[in-house]
Amino acid sequence: MKPDFSIVVPAYNEIESLPSLRAAIDEYIEQAPMSLQFVLVDDGSIDDTFGVLSTWSLKGARLKIVKLSKNFGSHAAIRAGIFHADADRVMVYSSDMPEPLSDATLFYEGLQSGVELVYSVRKDYKGDLGSRIFSKLINRCIDKNYPTEGLICVAFGAKIKHELNSDIESNSSFFFQLFQLGFERLGVPVSYNDRVIGVSKWTFAKKIKLFIDSFVMFSFVPIRAISGMGVVLSAIGVVWALAIIIARLFNLLEFEAGWPTLLSILLIGFGVTNLSLGVIAEYLVRTLDAARGKKTFVTDCVIVKPGDGAL
Repeated sequence: MKPDFSIVVPAYNEIESLPSLRAAIDEYIEQAPMSLQFVLVDDGSIDDTFGVLSTWSLKGARLKIVKLSKNFGSHAAIRAGIFHADADRVMVYSSDMPEPLSDATLFYEGLQSGVELVYSVRKDYKGDLGSRIFSKLINRCIDKNYPTEGLICVAFGAKIKHELNSDIESNSSFFFQLFQLGFERLGVPVSYNDRVIGVSKWTFAKKIKLFIDSFVMFSFVPIRAISGMGVVLSAIGVVWALAIIIARLFNLLEFEAGWPTLLSILLIGFGVTNLSLGVIAEYLVRTLDAARGKKTFVTDCVIVKPGDGAL
């Protein structure tokens, strides 16, 4: 018999935060009003995260531990967890516990009300300047309904789970794909907890990659911006050429054309050309990955533990 609710938790080098996570899981199992399954995904950790997880056995809940063959990234790890989840209703939770695990009941009740997607609305959370700019760009260019505070926890029903498992995208934001599906959604206000144990693995390089992936996978804004830039520069070039011709014909302005002008034109022209080629290449690389059927994740092994007293 399927569990009522599967909670997916990706982990990468989280050996320091695992004791706190285990304590939160045990505490929540005791009060949960539904049958639970926890799907813990080790995203190619180089510490002993998988070794510790493999020793766990939960009382009152099922447990599935998924080990990926290498570090594929948090979004790929989430997709792997969803793929291996047994329940029709699934929640995604973070191993550093930015939001109370006890709020999972709110997400489950939201799904029971009939909506397909429930997401966290973090109270009194503003984030840094970069996060706010990113959120505004996402709202303007990809999905105006995406929460400006960002989000960590989401839960969804069988329809979304089916769509995600039918189309496991590479180089793609899991959260943006959720909102692009268009199902009815519900925001749940939750408290936000700062990380107190361990170090965030969400590095600046990973943020830049997500930024590029998000706009390339879910928006045509970069391509349209390049097209618009080409039109504007072409128009400026035509106007500039006409101005020079008129000035020469009617002796309106005395000037000598020289290498500085030519160099400026070349630098601007080649700069725009290289930028355009770079953006187009980003689209082509992702098209190539899709055509090759590149796997988003590769599972090394799966450990299944039914749990003592689990339904």
